[in-house]
Amino acid sequence: MNSAGTGAPNKATGVSASSSSMQKHKLVLLGDQSVGKTSIITRFMYDTFDQQYQPTIGIDFFSKTVHLEDDRDVRLHLWDTAGQERFHSLIPSYIRNSAATVVVYDITSRPTFFSAFKWIDEVRSESGDDVVIMLVGNKVDQASERREVSAEEAMKKAFECNVLFMEVSAKHGTNIKHMFRQVAAALPAPASTGGGAGVNGATPSSAGGVGAAGASGSGAAAPGISAGQFGGVVRSPFLITPSAMQVASNGTGGAGEADGASSNAQGGRGGACC
Repeated sequence: MNSAGTGAPNKATGVSASSSSMQKHKLVLLGDQSVGKTSIITRFMYDTFDQQYQPTIGIDFFSKTVHLEDDRDVRLHLWDTAGQERFHSLIPSYIRNSAATVVVYDITSRPTFFSAFKWIDEVRSESGDDVVIMLVGNKVDQASERREVSAEEAMKKAFECNVLFMEVSAKHGTNIKHMFRQVAAALPAPASTGGGAGVNGATPSSAGGVGAAGASGSGAAAPGISAGQFGGVVRSPFLITPSAMQVASNGTGGAGEADGASSNAQGGRGGACC
């Protein structure tokens, strides 16, 4: 178990006070048992993958610094929670005062997708509408054989819930680093860097409209990922894969719009998304 570091988090923002200029944010991973929360963290921390499933007992802590394109360094204190029902009563105390939450589901298990929105509601119940939330579909490496939740369906639901979205593979490492960078970029920047708040408190200049290859507004998926195997980020209402453009044309905002410019941007829906 890794220490989450020193510095008490601000109860309102989840940001730790520190004598250094580096911001420190509490980020909690939630989701049902076996969706791959620990595997995502292990891939991010150590670039490894354990083939043998070992359920998290209670909670584990990790800490890692992410360097962003605007030259900010953000220290993420990662809380890896247990997905078993017997630990559910502890979850509210874990997510309280968090700055960001990653809600994970398994793209090969439809029930875990439905559960993800219960987790989102619980986060907003405990932390309010300002917390940054990303919906993450894991196990995209199994998409061609076992997918039960389409990327398009997940994107539409992410839009309705006003959360970020990405598909990843902890096994192959697909989009793992990119995912954490996008969450870190969406967290409120120091006032001196400028920029207004966007979806879930995200700064418009830093968080949205970025594909998996890192090209803003490009509409491109990551190399080796097809349009139907979504590999980018959705920051509502921006849908950026070619297949998602069809979804966007049905009233959820056009792909490639200037970030933060659409009049369709929605916020503060809370539990209404479920």
